[in-house]
Amino acid sequence: MNKETITEKYALCMLKEKKNLQRRELTPYLIVSMIIEMMLDENLEITDKNKVILTDKMPTANYNEKLYEIIGDMKKDEIPLKNILTSICYGFSTKNLKELINILKDDMLKDNLITLENKKGLIGSKEVVKIDENKFTDVINEIKIELLEKGNLTDDIILLASLLNSTRFLKNIFNKYEKEKLESRLKEIKDTEIAKKIKIAQTVISNMSAIITTMMINATRPV
Repeated sequence: MNKETITEKYALCMLKEKKNLQRRELTPYLIVSMIIEMMLDENLEITDKNKVILTDKMPTANYNEKLYEIIGDMKKDEIPLKNILTSICYGFSTKNLKELINILKDDMLKDNLITLENKKGLIGSKEVVKIDENKFTDVINEIKIELLEKGNLTDDIILLASLLNSTRFLKNIFNKYEKEKLESRLKEIKDTEIAKKIKIAQTVISNMSAIITTMMINATRPV
């Protein structure tokens, strides 16, 4: 893998389709990516009960440093993954989420993955994120080579492929002749610890989204 982090590569692929990193259906997966990235770098541990425990090893990525600080501020030795996602993505305040996204964007700017433009509208200017198409193509080619060739898959590619599969992007980049090989690789990935963590996180995200949708529907009903 290149110098760009897995979270940056995942965000780049999502920007291709979503155009905005602060979309509600995307932000929890970005946080999950950061958490598992930190697990791989030994900045934290995830227990069998899906609780997060910080270690003494500080993260190197700027956005992970901020997330490490946010988790530390929760003042608990073990914090359920659900609580972290709820606090950051579904809480009353979006301050921490916006900070994390902005730091991630800054890192992606430095790595020349994106550029930012301000477009004028009727009610002021609006920030527009544009991806570097060459970098995007490089990431797609990297994913295809890793998944279609024989050999052991790295933890990094398992994380990236699992995230892209969870957000229904992965199959879009393979033609019909490649999808049979992809399905075989996804079965391999399915039983890895990283993929299991993402699957658990996906369940948490789905449950939280369902609760919030129900709350919003109830709030709009006449008393």
